[in-house]
Formats: sequence, C-alpha cells, structure tokens
Amino acid sequence: MVSSEKLFQPHSLQMPAGHGGPLSEVGVAMDGTVDIAVDITVVIPTYNGAGRVVQVLDKLRSQRNALGFTWEVIVCDNNSTDETERVVRDCQTRLGWWPSQVPLHYRFAAEQGAAHARQYAVESAHGQLIAFLDDDNIPSPDWLESAYRFAKQYPRAGAFGSQIHGDIEGPLPDGFDRIKCFLAIIERGDAPHLYQPKTKILPPAAGLVVLREAWLDQVPKRLFLNNKGKDAGLASEDLEALLHIQKGGWEVWYNPEMVVHHQIPNSRVQRDYLVALFRCVGLSRSYIRMLGISDWQRPLRIPPYVVNDFRRLVMHYVTKPKLQKDLPLLEACKREHLTSSLASPLFLLKKTVHDRVQGWQAARRWPDREQWLGTLTEAFENRQFQLFQQVVLAVGEATPQFEQRELLVRLVRDEGQLPIMPDQFFPIARHYGVLATLDRWIIRQFFALVSSADQTTVGQANYAINLSFDSVKDRRLLAFIASQLEDSGLLPEQVCFEIAAETAVALPEASRELIYGLHALRCGVTIDDFSPTQSSTRVVKQLPIDYLKLSREWLWRQHSSSFDSLNMLSSAGLTGTIAKGVETPEMLQSVQRAGILYAQGYQLSKPQPLAGAVS
Repeated sequence: MVSSEKLFQPHSLQMPAGHGGPLSEVGVAMDGTVDIAVDITVVIPTYNGAGRVVQVLDKLRSQRNALGFTWEVIVCDNNSTDETERVVRDCQTRLGWWPSQVPLHYRFAAEQGAAHARQYAVESAHGQLIAFLDDDNIPSPDWLESAYRFAKQYPRAGAFGSQIHGDIEGPLPDGFDRIKCFLAIIERGDAPHLYQPKTKILPPAAGLVVLREAWLDQVPKRLFLNNKGKDAGLASEDLEALLHIQKGGWEVWYNPEMVVHHQIPNSRVQRDYLVALFRCVGLSRSYIRMLGISDWQRPLRIPPYVVNDFRRLVMHYVTKPKLQKDLPLLEACKREHLTSSLASPLFLLKKTVHDRVQGWQAARRWPDREQWLGTLTEAFENRQFQLFQQVVLAVGEATPQFEQRELLVRLVRDEGQLPIMPDQFFPIARHYGVLATLDRWIIRQFFALVSSADQTTVGQANYAINLSFDSVKDRRLLAFIASQLEDSGLLPEQVCFEIAAETAVALPEASRELIYGLHALRCGVTIDDFSPTQSSTRVVKQLPIDYLKLSREWLWRQHSSSFDSLNMLSSAGLTGTIAKGVETPEMLQSVQRAGILYAQGYQLSKPQPLAGAVS
C-alpha cells in the first residue's frame, strides 16, 4: 500500500520534448527532456468515436476547481477507421480551445479490444491516478475535483467508481430499473460505499478511477476476458481487472460525488441488444467465479456451480414455460443469462484452447510480433507512414488518356534511414486487424495531398489504391470513399481501387457489391495478383472489372514457357491487363508480344514520394 502523502506528491517524469500533446506549459531542460508533474491522467478509450469524443473533451476543459492539482488527458484510439485521429489532433492545435496547462495526448492502440486500449493508456500515463471515461460518458463539472478529494480521503482505495446516470434515447422497456446496472448505470445513493470482495459486485470501467500503481502491480497485461464486441461472446473485462486489484488487498469504493451521465442510444435498450448483452455476461461468468479461488480448488468448485445453474434453469422453464421469444424482456434476459452461465465452463475452455493454439502459432510465425506491434503503434501515433507512387508504363499500341500510377505505402521511422517495406509489416498488421485502418489512412492522405496539389500535375494521372481483405468486408467503406472524393476535386475516373484476386475469391458477394458501388461513383476497379486458376478465373469473369493485374510469381513462371498461357488469356477476351514484376528487357518484349497493355516493375520505374510529385 501507499500513503496519501506519497500518492499526492507530484510525480516527476523525464520524457523527450515534443512527445504526445502540447507540453509548452512545462519546463524544458537543457538536454531536451520535459519535466512533468501529474496527479491525474484522464483516459478516454474510443473506437470510431469521432462524433462523440469532442463532447467529452469539451466537458473536461470546463472542469471547475481543477487548478489545485495537475492533470492530463489521453485519448486512446482503439484502431478506429473514422476521423477520430483528425478530431483529436484538431482539439490539440485549435487555438485557445484546449487549456494550455493540461497536456492532451493522442495514443493509438492497435490491438482491438477495450481491455487492450485501457492497458496501453495506463502504461503511457504519467498520473498517479487514472480516471477512465468512455467516449459516451459526460462528466459533471466537478468530476475531477471530486476524484482528487476522494483519493486523499481514502488512501487505501485502489479504485473507486462514479455515480452514473443514464441519458437514454427513446422510451424505456418495462422493468428497466432492474437491469440498468448492466448498461453501466450505477445509482447507489449519496453515501460512499465499500464493495465487499465476497459479493463480486464492482463498479464498471465507465467513470472509474484507479491508482496507477495498483493497476500495474495487480492487473495482468493481457486480461482473459478481452472484449472485442458482442460478436466475441464475452463481457466483464472491467470486472476482471477490478477483481485483480481487490484480490491484491486494495479497497474498491463507490463515490457518489463523482457524477457521470452515460449517453445511451435507443438501440441499446432494444430486446436483441439486451439479450445479447446478458448472453455475453453469462458466458463470462465461470471465469469471474474462479477469480480469487486457489488453482487446486477450481476443479472442485465447477461441478456444484454447474449443478446449481442447471437447477435454476430448469426451474425457470417450469415456472415460465414459454419459448424465449415469447417471454417478457426481463424474463428473456434472465433465461439467456442462466443458459449462458451453464454453458460458460465449456465455452471458456474452448476459448482457452483456441487462445493458446493461436498464441503458439503466432509466436512461431512472428517471434518478434510484440516489437512489430510497438512499431505499428508508434507509426500511427507519430505519423510515420509515407505515400509513394510508381508509374505503370503503357507498353501496348493504344495511348491511354491518363498516365497510370499505383500508390504504395512505406514506414519511415527516422529521416535518412531506408523505409520499411510493406512485406515486412503487412503480415503483422493483418494479424492485429490494422490493415483496414491503414487503408483509410492511405485514402484520406491521398485525397488530402491531391486537393492541395497543382491540378495541372494531378490531372495527367490515374491513381490505383489497394484495398485489404478487411476493407472489402467493410460496408461503410463506400460512403467514406464518396465523401473523400467529393472533397478532393479529383475526377472519379482518375481513381482506381485494387482488390486482390484472393480476396475476390474468398469474398465474392462483398467484392461484387463494392465493385458496383465504386462504378456508381465512376471509379475504376482492378483485380490484383491474378493467377488464372480455375476458381479465380470463374470468379473474375463474373465481376465487371476494368483492369486485370497479373501476379508477379505467375508471370515469372510463364516467362520460362514463352507466355503461352498469357496468349490464351488474351484471346479469351480479357483486356486491360497489367503485368507486374517486369524487370528485364526480355520479359518486357514477351509481355508486349502477349498483348499486355501495361507493365510494372522496379527496373521500369522507381517508386517516388507522392507528396513531391503532386505538390
């Protein structure tokens, strides 16, 4: 434990100047480091919260009586695909909007899941206290002051939660008061309340304040209940973290003076959402029950729990003999919770086996994956990605209207060093689900550069942009492209999106829907890395594409057999073909003889930074 004197002694850290948000208000030493003394770090984990996070920041910048202690804010972007980064950076730099004495940091948590975002933010924080707010939590004007005062009054508190009121859109279902705590609405009266370990009832992460030392000492870096949304079938990762803190001997309290208003859309009080929520809570229940029990006792405890859950579920069917869909909402939620609790041990055993196998496979395939994850995180936070372009040469007889260029991305960590090539970081980015975010960054950055460029230069080129597997699945991508295209001033005919043949085969319906949508915008479509196998040829023939880009590996194999397959491909009526990997004069001549219209290769055209070419 720590004393209140230690807790509220200013915490002085050394860090590089310019790191994170605006720090001009603190002292800069001769060696370029910055001295920071922080009592409270407010952490806002967010996923696609661009439309919500500004309101939270606005309430924070208006906090009353917040001058008696030092504090900072971290917005932890959990791999968002919307405008979250731009919104936060705009708040950092908007003159006179954010208080200059409070650092505002943008952080990027690449690994999806609220637990990962919170853990990374805690590790990045400088404060003795960590105050969590979700992007739909609106704090009262004295929320921070109340947190600071409570921590001084209760020095043995490792964590304490807020009084949370629900601002709910639309009408409430009957009996909602009995289940509102599952939506992080906590109203336990006006007196402080100590949560007892035996009850396993604890506050949610929304509006929670924790002692950073308690979190780092007691909470595992990777929680078992990593909640990646309701589709993962899990919940209660915040409860898991607090149980670890409580197990470590810290007290957990309810502080009624810290008031938060939880904004809840109408969709979250609908039957389908609430039943799914209770299913996730039930499936997580076995693990929560086992926390705090010795390892040797756990096998002995599971059978009685299973018997009791089975008995309660049978009694529910006896007393409420209706089908699930015919039950009132509260009874439907209760039955779902009982059913899921009964299934929880087997469900979590399956998850344990899956996680271990997946972890073993990932460790074997990428032994340095943690280092690469850190590299990707740093790249998003510090804007280390850079766009390049490569000219695709016209080698056919026809003269194209536009010069063809393909956009390429590189990771440039330090000026003067060679860029990191995509084949080095794409596999790990795909593993952590970051490629869709990177795709949107490329599209956003491209259109931003084009909109500010000399239009006489831009007007001479057609730009090809690659889309990942995850982007093709994203139904929101088309609207995003349309908005970026509208603001850029670029002709839609000058933009072509590339979909890998492997993706088109794996996602035929999604690919077809996206291609028709892109054509409706008047953009072109290319199938990339095409090898004429039976399955890929069948799928591609059903798609209305503009260009077909032949796989480099397949092309090199055909080169040794005089391109007989290419001749057959050409005679089959496939036009608008592009040959990748053309690196020798002999191969270029073979490609021309085969009737290929375009050729692409590093020996034909070296990639150049995009900014210099269009500005």
